[in-house]
Amino acid sequence: MNDNLWHQLNAVLGSLTVTVGLWLLVGALPVPLGIALAIGLAILLAWKSPSIGSIWAASTLLLGLESFAWPIMQMADLQKLGPEPPLEELERIFTAVLFGLFSGVFWMTFAYGIFKRTRGTHSPAAPSITVPKTKNQKKQERKKSG
Repeated sequence: MNDNLWHQLNAVLGSLTVTVGLWLLVGALPVPLGIALAIGLAILLAWKSPSIGSIWAASTLLLGLESFAWPIMQMADLQKLGPEPPLEELERIFTAVLFGLFSGVFWMTFAYGIFKRTRGTHSPAAPSITVPKTKNQKKQERKKSG
């Protein structure tokens, strides 16, 4: 297949991943808004991302941000219940914070790894370290040269 087609297909899949994550975050995302978001993000990813790796790096970064936003959204809903929320709601918040922070850190770390990998050759090379030679190695070199 054509490389450009693979690039566009991955942009569509990445945008669908982010859109489904936002749908899970909000709870009731209107269909026209979801479609517009998916198409707009797919166009943006296909246009601005130079490689498939950078498409998925951006998608997983957005997924990580959505995961971090989930506990915040749950806590905002908790304020609607007043100063003394029921125990079930507090358990729901605890679960949201625990899993939201865990998955947010996971996806953002994953995105960082992909960003670092796609950068590849542009990163500075590690300095070469020369190890001093032992006496036996020096003797062997003298025997070979002499």
